[in-house]
Amino acid sequence: MPHYFFDVQSPRGVVCWDHQGLDCSDDSAALSLARHGAGFTSSGDCERNPQLKSYRFAVADADHKLLFTVPFTDLLPDEEPAPVVRKRHSRTSSRHPGAHA
Repeated sequence: MPHYFFDVQSPRGVVCWDHQGLDCSDDSAALSLARHGAGFTSSGDCERNPQLKSYRFAVADADHKLLFTVPFTDLLPDEEPAPVVRKRHSRTSSRHPGAHA
């Protein structure tokens, strides 16, 4: 199953590197997961904290090559179910920008 990283960016740059990532069946599933907040945030959080509206997910593949971005303003409402994915627990990629040894 392909592995994806969901880094959080503000207009000034990366706020939170996703060092763990998630497995998704394909790019469409990763896009859907990002639109549901990727387990990090929700559209409700953005309503409560307007600063988050300027943030976005930068979704990258297993080699941390950027695939697409999803603005937090495009997050789907909380009522919609998020896709099921599996987290990897056993490794941290040394290829990930900002990773520390």
